[in-house]
Amino acid sequence: MDLYVFGAGASAAEGAPATRDLFPMAYRALGPRFDPQVQEVWEFLEAVFQRPVTGPEAFRYLPPLDEVISLIDWSLHADQGLGPEYDPPRLYRIRQALEHLVCSVLEAALDRRRPQGGPHGRFARAVAVRSPESYALVSLNYDTLLDDALRAAGLVPDYGLEDGPGRGPLLLKLHGSLNWAHCPACDAIAVLREPVAHLLARSAGLACSRCGSRRLSGVVISPTWLKRYSPGRLTRVFERALEAVRRAHRIVFIGYSLPPADVAVHHLLRRGLLTRAHPGPPSVQVITRGPSEAVLDRFRRLFGPDVAFDGSGFRGQT
Repeated sequence: MDLYVFGAGASAAEGAPATRDLFPMAYRALGPRFDPQVQEVWEFLEAVFQRPVTGPEAFRYLPPLDEVISLIDWSLHADQGLGPEYDPPRLYRIRQALEHLVCSVLEAALDRRRPQGGPHGRFARAVAVRSPESYALVSLNYDTLLDDALRAAGLVPDYGLEDGPGRGPLLLKLHGSLNWAHCPACDAIAVLREPVAHLLARSAGLACSRCGSRRLSGVVISPTWLKRYSPGRLTRVFERALEAVRRAHRIVFIGYSLPPADVAVHHLLRRGLLTRAHPGPPSVQVITRGPSEAVLDRFRRLFGPDVAFDGSGFRGQT
């Protein structure tokens, strides 16, 4: 079986912003006062980092999104505030506002894009002629570029959220998805055709199909050094991903740099390599644009010196 692991670089090939660009892109796309939750984020940055947020250029002198969320997560973990204005309950609201910002800017950046002609579309058409049992897909991206491309190629993704095999290829989204809605009342995750995560905080129009609750939330694991993998159903997704690593004869990383902060992914890969269903190690290929020496070293330390690198970027290769 081939295992394909998609990272942020795969989505960047179709215009999705990198984490470091999310704040300035949000300011351009969502405006300074267009959205009350986004405005809360700008006010928080001004108060905590003591820099005025007056335009996209201001973020050159502010920490990137992942560092800001990590700072908030650490404060919440320690049950401590950040200055006189931001006690833990208010920090929790800011964290929710940051998740809303991430979902909103990704949806704005990728709105109305049709993936058939891009790298994801070419990839999906290439795997569509194969048996779904011959490959599995793991994605660390929230966007639905890969999901939409698979559907356009006539495939029905199996997200691994339910017991038993699905009708199509496994698509295991370890960090959640913009088109998932979680019901805290019964722990169900609904998979929708359109991204909804950026709407759920203010929408009462969606109800859980299992219990009828209207208090739904998005399923997005934010970019942070202290990732929390909840709700419980993501545990099942991780278990399916672990089994895919164990069974894979070939692992292809697409647009993924194996960052040190992704400890859960490192742990999953190491566990899978140590409990393989086959006697030999998998062959490993990394497709990413212009990898740095640090990225090359990270993959070689994990998988050995025989990793094959394609530095041309994601164009739909399988």
